[in-house]
Amino acid sequence: MSNAPPSDRFQIDNTYHWPADGESRPWTEFWVTTFTSPVGDAQSASVLYSVDHGLNWTHYPMEKSCVLGDRDVWHANLGTLPAHTRVRYAVEGVDRHGGSHWDNADGKDHHAVIGSAKDQAVRG
Repeated sequence: MSNAPPSDRFQIDNTYHWPADGESRPWTEFWVTTFTSPVGDAQSASVLYSVDHGLNWTHYPMEKSCVLGDRDVWHANLGTLPAHTRVRYAVEGVDRHGGSHWDNADGKDHHAVIGSAKDQAVRG
């Protein structure tokens, strides 16, 4: 990664995961989506996530999905995760100048919990 200063116009935000909280199960794939702008200004995006309360982190590249209005949409499929797994994550976008930008929920990171079959039965 370059030591270039971040672009003043670049934004990465509106990050979310799917399935939404309370809906994810061990048999559903866990997706992370984020948005960057302006369109075409991001060289890459990635998700940094932990499933052990932040002791170990995995860096996973995101794919550019589409353009939605004035924003690029990026996503990553982290696969299926065991029931009761707590996922902690943040996303990074790298602008065309090599500058790094983060959406980490204002320093708190994003969080999700994978439900279980029992949770599904109780809701059903």
